[in-house]
Amino acid sequence: MDRKRVADEVIELLCAKLLTLPLPVDDPDFDYEGQQLCPDITDNELDIAEVAMDLEDAFDIQFKGTLPGGEELPTIGDVITFIYDRVNSPDAV
Repeated sequence: MDRKRVADEVIELLCAKLLTLPLPVDDPDFDYEGQQLCPDITDNELDIAEVAMDLEDAFDIQFKGTLPGGEELPTIGDVITFIYDRVNSPDAV
């Protein structure tokens, strides 16, 4: 799966769950990649946990303690790269 497809799917899911994000059709110039998830998009830990579970289901991956918006994955771009790397890992089944 190429990175653009991963990015499109991640952004679509985030926009559906985190209503503070603009849809790409509404704001095509919005910088999703550089956007901080916490606290810029949400400061609600439940929102982050739900998004993490949805992303795990959508991409068949596990975050294993490294949650979106946390210290290791602060931006949407970081989350996209994390998922892209897991999906394209030689160990991925």
